[in-house]
Amino acid sequence: MKFEEIVNKYTNLAYKIAIDITSSPEDSQDLVQEAYLSLYAHYKQYKKLQEKEIKNVLCKIVLNKCRDYLKSNKRKENAVLEDLSNFEEFNSQKDFVEDLINQNTKDFIKNKILELKNPYNKILIQYYIQEQSLEEIAKNQNTTKGTIKVQLTRGKKILKEILRKERTL
Repeated sequence: MKFEEIVNKYTNLAYKIAIDITSSPEDSQDLVQEAYLSLYAHYKQYKKLQEKEIKNVLCKIVLNKCRDYLKSNKRKENAVLEDLSNFEEFNSQKDFVEDLINQNTKDFIKNKILELKNPYNKILIQYYIQEQSLEEIAKNQNTTKGTIKVQLTRGKKILKEILRKERTL
């Protein structure tokens, strides 16, 4: 039986199985597509099977895809619940907003550091983000502490200029 014939003949059945398990039309369509991709990847093995056996294999693949989907969704729900429980550590909404602003600011500055040319970007990351000492950076870069100090100062000056320009835009 040709693969195209399998798709035409059993798509409705595969979709019905998926929708019964997931109750989500969009997810069911995705899972049926994934099932067909899995079947196609091993089609040489299944090509020799009779039509009824291919139908059973496809249904089994769809069931397994749906089970995997439900397991992963359960994990996602648990992760969201854990994240929500972490919100209790914020004493007030104000603390949460301040922390969020601080994190966004840190991310913004980190991205600007990454845009700097070598060696400034590496040195600023090692010094500020990885919190390495000047001695450690000098050792990693195979240079002297004085060179690192000069490059750090120049890098900070360039970064300050970039941040100043960003503020005026």
